[in-house]
This record gives sequence, structure tokens and C-alpha cells, in this order.
Amino acid sequence: MVWQKRGNHCYYYRSKREGGQVTTHYLGGESELRAQQAALEDQARHTARTQERQEQQAWEALDARIATLNTLTTLLSHSLFVDGGWYRHNRGEWRKRRTPIDRPNSTLPSQP
Repeated sequence: MVWQKRGNHCYYYRSKREGGQVTTHYLGGESELRAQQAALEDQARHTARTQERQEQQAWEALDARIATLNTLTTLLSHSLFVDGGWYRHNRGEWRKRRTPIDRPNSTLPSQP
């Protein structure tokens, strides 16, 4: 996918990997319509790949933000449960303690 200058003329070649080897295919000179069309197709393909990469990076950034939000939400909910007198039984379900633990710095209002 390159214009190569040989002497005073330019020629368009397309490189392709076939079975581990790179082969070049001649598509025409600068005055041939076929070479110009191939160059335009290659440029369009390159632009589309660049745009897809940018979209993928945007989705990955959004996914990272969502993962961070998920982590923060989980931490907040766990801290509220613990502060409210709940505990996790064997890292599973949340259970309410029968006897409340005295927490002097608790953010929840005291129960009578």
C-alpha cells in the first residue's frame, strides 16, 4: 500500500502476507485508474481502522469508569451494612448481629 518511485515514475504496490511471507502485487502506475482507485480504497480502509481504534479506546475508557463506579458503590454499601450492625456470614449473605457492637463514630442514628 505504497507509491514507490522508480526512476522518474511512481508505481503503486500492495503488500500482502501469504503463509508467513510478504509478497508485493503491482497495481499500476500513477497514470492508471486502477492504481489510483486502489490507493483510495487503501486510504479509506486505513481511515476506517483508525476510527474503529478510537471508538474502541473510548469504550474501554468508559468501561474503566464504570468499573471504578462499581467498586466505589460496593465499598459504600458494605461500609453502610457494617456500620448498621450487619456482617457477612462466610463471605456470603449479610446477617444482622443479635447484640449490637458499640460504635462511637457511627454515622447512623442510635436506636432506642
